[in-house]
Amino acid sequence: MEDIIIELKNIGKTFSGVNVLRNINLQLRKGEVHALLGENGAGKSSLIKILSGYYTVDKGGEIIINGKAVSFKKPKDALDASIHTIYQELTLCPRMTVAENIVLDKQGLFPGFFQKTRDCILIAREALENLGQNDIGPNHIVKDLSIAQQQVVEIAKAITSNAQIILMDEPTSSISQKDADKLMTIIRKLRDDGVTIIYISHRLHEIDGIADRITVLRDGDLVGTVNNSDVGEQDLISMMVGRELTNVYPKKEVKIGDPVLRVEGLSSENTFHDISFEVCEGEIFGIGGLVGAKRTELLETLFGLRPITRGNIFLKGKKFVPTDPLHAIRNKIAFVTEDRKKSGLVLCLPVFENINMINVQKKSTLGYLDWKHLWSIAEKQKKALNIRLNRLDQIINTLSGGNQQKVALGKWLEFEPDIILFDEPTRGIDIGAKTEIYSIIGELAGKGTAIIMVSSELQELISIADRIMVLREGEMRGIVHRDEASQEVIMSLAALRSPKKSDNQPGK
Repeated sequence: MEDIIIELKNIGKTFSGVNVLRNINLQLRKGEVHALLGENGAGKSSLIKILSGYYTVDKGGEIIINGKAVSFKKPKDALDASIHTIYQELTLCPRMTVAENIVLDKQGLFPGFFQKTRDCILIAREALENLGQNDIGPNHIVKDLSIAQQQVVEIAKAITSNAQIILMDEPTSSISQKDADKLMTIIRKLRDDGVTIIYISHRLHEIDGIADRITVLRDGDLVGTVNNSDVGEQDLISMMVGRELTNVYPKKEVKIGDPVLRVEGLSSENTFHDISFEVCEGEIFGIGGLVGAKRTELLETLFGLRPITRGNIFLKGKKFVPTDPLHAIRNKIAFVTEDRKKSGLVLCLPVFENINMINVQKKSTLGYLDWKHLWSIAEKQKKALNIRLNRLDQIINTLSGGNQQKVALGKWLEFEPDIILFDEPTRGIDIGAKTEIYSIIGELAGKGTAIIMVSSELQELISIADRIMVLREGEMRGIVHRDEASQEVIMSLAALRSPKKSDNQPGK
């Protein structure tokens, strides 16, 4: 029998009378990668927070590590039990060096009152070399590193703490495929060294390549634990959503109308150069490319967040120079941003206020807001988008990621935009919520809305978009029609330094 390093018995958690976890029983083996899957709201985050010491377990629950029962009342208790957590939002000090971050929680390694810089550097260098990361120096400032490199620093911090168990929450959500492949190599090395990894991800293809076993949660219950080799992607989807999901990427066939937006030779400072394309009524126009392709910067320029240094934009045939976001909004352009928590929503406000962020900017009678009307708008969008919540005055931060994303979209719909800019619309949400978002995008296109969608998921672009424009380091590499699109075609355009023959002229 494999060594059991940690055992969970009857783990439950209740908030305000609502059960978010019920009787979770789970055993984790030493030196395995154990994937934890489930839709947003399934209980994954609550379970991770219990294991990392942020939440205490309800009465009757028990955590056993190496055969001994433990009780976590604060995060340091989990660290002392050799459990280290790497969150999706990294917890490093950006203005400190790599070495300083790695030894920040290890005062016991240094006798006396002061840490010696030389000793810090030696510890950091050894940890980085053990991970095969010679391109990260101990004296590098963390803020100057890429997200992928910062994750490596978090892992180095964990192994210098002699972590036996490392919890990883969506570690590849903000990095390129190349960096994700490097991370997988590091994870395999940790597993070979006897470290147990609990790995959370919504990317099922990546789970298949790294996990030994998989546990699925649904609505706070443990659905089951299976060997990775015994199940396929469709099996896991069915376990997560409780039903067979036959069409993960629903595509509504829509009649493409007249051009709404035309961009000619657009450039913005030192970010992107000479971009030309057009988007029509009812069209879903995808934008692909690797990290650093300047896709987000292009959307920000269309929305008035960045200056135009050369080129022209035309809305329905008329020249348009977006001076700021309010100007773009008044011209019927909406922007669903990449980071819903930082720029898409106000997390401390209730749902109905978030939905009405745009609506309250309209002129009101005698300067007063009609709260009854705003409430009815929120109720309308809740039903239209199938937003799952207890009540409309519920604080937005208590919703699952998928439902937060629907709110971030819902705030734009009442003023019926002609163009919606989507930046990574399904990042960080589960497969069921993704399918709902795709259906919503299709319904909007069916009403004649022009959709411009940036996505790092190639299959998403290929399945949903009518055409795909590929950018590389701020340069346009080509536009591919849906019937010609494949992962190989998109990646060849995204990776090559010189464009291949393709339709890189504006229009259809």
